[in-house]
Amino acid sequence: MESKFTEAYPKAPDEAREANCEKVSGMLDLMIDGEASTEEQTFFNHHIEECVSCFENHQKQKLLKGLVSGHLKRVIVPQSLVQSIKARIQETL
Repeated sequence: MESKFTEAYPKAPDEAREANCEKVSGMLDLMIDGEASTEEQTFFNHHIEECVSCFENHQKQKLLKGLVSGHLKRVIVPQSLVQSIKARIQETL
């Protein structure tokens, strides 16, 4: 006998589910940074409501970004250093 949960959320074929999981994985940063389109947000939110693994990955990523950003400080550097770094980057391109 299937539970009410599986009745409400029928299993997707494995290939389709895996493709959706890969798509969601690629969207994690966009979602956390608030850069995803409305369509992407809708797809993402619908998927993580059904996929425990993707939901957990999303929660871990949010936590990690929060911890990292909470420990970073902005440091004002001399403009000459900024220009030097930009020049070296341009040399490598």
